[in-house]
Amino acid sequence: MLASIAILTLFGIFLIMLETFLPGWVAGILGTISILAAVTLALISEDLVGWGTGSRLALVLGILTFSAAVLLTWLHFFAVKFFHRALTLTASVAAPASTAPANGAQGVALTELRPLGRAEIGGRHYDVRCQSGIASAGSRVEVIAAEPGNLLVRSIPS
Repeated sequence: MLASIAILTLFGIFLIMLETFLPGWVAGILGTISILAAVTLALISEDLVGWGTGSRLALVLGILTFSAAVLLTWLHFFAVKFFHRALTLTASVAAPASTAPANGAQGVALTELRPLGRAEIGGRHYDVRCQSGIASAGSRVEVIAAEPGNLLVRSIPS
């Protein structure tokens, strides 16, 4: 009977370790059930009739302590550190440099700004929004602020 309890315990530990590779909790649940079956056998087995209550409880605590120690060691040294390095992307993406022109930069409207349109500022084309609402194509504009997705400009009187 002790062999059956040991086999159930080791099989349960193996299934819980396997859970680190297999998604879905199936292996982990079956492993937990296997360990609980080993604990149940240790408590109610007829083959251990000569064992006292204290001895059976010591066996149960031994099963649970051994299982917890093996699984925590597995998670700490192997599953988390080894597989984290092997299976996790560690590259980082640098933030793009800000290419928005400074406030006060001047340019020319390429399209009619009603209020959205395109303008050339500092030799580059930008999506802009006109503060006054409307500006004709070819009119001079000045950057007031940068907004998400576009620049806020105002028309400069000629």
